[in-house]
Amino acid sequence: MKDPRRKGFTLIELLVVIAIIAILIGLLVPAVQKVREAASRLQCGNNLKQMALACQSYHDANKRFPYGRRYDKWDTYTWTQLILPFMDQMPIYENYWTLNSAPYSTAIPGPNGPIGDNPRMRTARTTLISMYNCPTNNAIVSNEIGTLAFGFYRGNYRGCTGSGDMYGTATDATTGPWGLGIFGVSSGQSTDANATVQSRKLTLAMVSDGSSNTVLLSEGLMSNIMPGWGGPMGEIVYGNMAGALFSTSTTPNSATADRVFGPCPQTLGDTEYRAPCSSIGGAAWFSQSAVGAFAAARSTHSGGVNAAFGDGAVRFIDNTINLATWRALGTVAGGEAVSLP
Repeated sequence: MKDPRRKGFTLIELLVVIAIIAILIGLLVPAVQKVREAASRLQCGNNLKQMALACQSYHDANKRFPYGRRYDKWDTYTWTQLILPFMDQMPIYENYWTLNSAPYSTAIPGPNGPIGDNPRMRTARTTLISMYNCPTNNAIVSNEIGTLAFGFYRGNYRGCTGSGDMYGTATDATTGPWGLGIFGVSSGQSTDANATVQSRKLTLAMVSDGSSNTVLLSEGLMSNIMPGWGGPMGEIVYGNMAGALFSTSTTPNSATADRVFGPCPQTLGDTEYRAPCSSIGGAAWFSQSAVGAFAAARSTHSGGVNAAFGDGAVRFIDNTINLATWRALGTVAGGEAVSLP
């Protein structure tokens, strides 16, 4: 005879099943996150690879690497504009129509940089180039996007100026090693033909440490202030420290505060920006705004940063890298014997 009682889960059995499902989800979520982070890190490395190849193509066409700063002035043009034709972005490059104008002047728009209330310049600044953003950041950050003269999108990648500040000058009392990198700057430099100090024209032959032992590009964090100005962090359109430039003065994701001209994101109310930062002065147009400034390579990847080297290779650099080794990798002609694990 059949049991007339209704069959089903008891309360205890149901709770056990729920507990098992919760445990499985708990195990699955970190695994999914790890896969997602690995994919993002891989895409970030590919972005750096493509930019490094564009720098090499620029070198092939012009017999020198792109400059870090066109003029030794605040908010000047930088390498991110120069490599656009070699990233299949010629229309954007052409809209930066003051990029090759001369001589130097303080006109806006003018030859110093991409600032200015001009339709073509605005189109260039506000055309989003996805390759300039690391997918791990999970956000596209605009800067003063509603303004006619200043609006642009921030980015995550920076060119290495060397160790020290962008002139290769010591930033602390240690022996360094100090020196200029591929995007290093000569004090007072200019690309104008009659300039007393010419912008560096660095060739591969001048990278005596070896292109495979010299950092070309790495990552940086962005300010998250919108819609106003969030300071220099991630201002990839400008040749400023912490904008399109960084140095190996401190190790990746260092606990030592970046020293920058202009405000730090935290002082502007950015509660998402976690990296230590110290402002060493105001940012003034048509002035150097660079002496003594440095910014570390930084990322949201776990344990380190991606870095592209002069030969186009991309490597993941651990936060624990020896400081002297990291500084040596930032210079082009220090003569140091360097080896990476």
